[in-house]
Amino acid sequence: MHRATVGGHLTTDRRWYALLILLAALAFGGIVVAAENVTGEQPLTGAPGVVARGDPVTISGIATGNPDAVYVWVFGQNYRLLSEPVDVGSDGIYRYTLERSETADLSPGRYFAIVQHPMGNGKQDVRVVSDSTITVPGGTTVDLAGLPADEAAAALVDALNSPYSDDTYVMVSFMIEDPWIQIGGIRSTGG
Repeated sequence: MHRATVGGHLTTDRRWYALLILLAALAFGGIVVAAENVTGEQPLTGAPGVVARGDPVTISGIATGNPDAVYVWVFGQNYRLLSEPVDVGSDGIYRYTLERSETADLSPGRYFAIVQHPMGNGKQDVRVVSDSTITVPGGTTVDLAGLPADEAAAALVDALNSPYSDDTYVMVSFMIEDPWIQIGGIRSTGG
């Protein structure tokens, strides 16, 4: 069951969660994104989450307006996923998962996930034109190769905010940490 925070209180009522998703879709111009860890119990909408290296990360949400696909971008210290098309179902739901084999090799640190919606014209206005170079209508290009993760994400967001692009986006961040186990004090029961 999904949990959502409403007015500072945690609720498991799916109706509240659905309402929050709808309101977020309206606020973000047609898309909602949630990144969740392996348990899938705490959807993260715009809030940082922590995932153990080697656990899957799922980026999912609802895209309105019936696009065929949305495009997922992920930037991290040693990882770049550029403009991965993700099919959108007839119900508007999309889902992309970074599998265990992918996250096992990620360096600990903050990662930025951006989901791009093509909006009214149905075309991806900001797109990759070579290995690491993006372009926007009007001819501007930006090479993301040498940029740190936060600057690469900011450059993409700047391109998406261009007056020549009608694409919208949602960005979330998550932390990858080395897995660890904490064992509380062990008490002896005498004997």
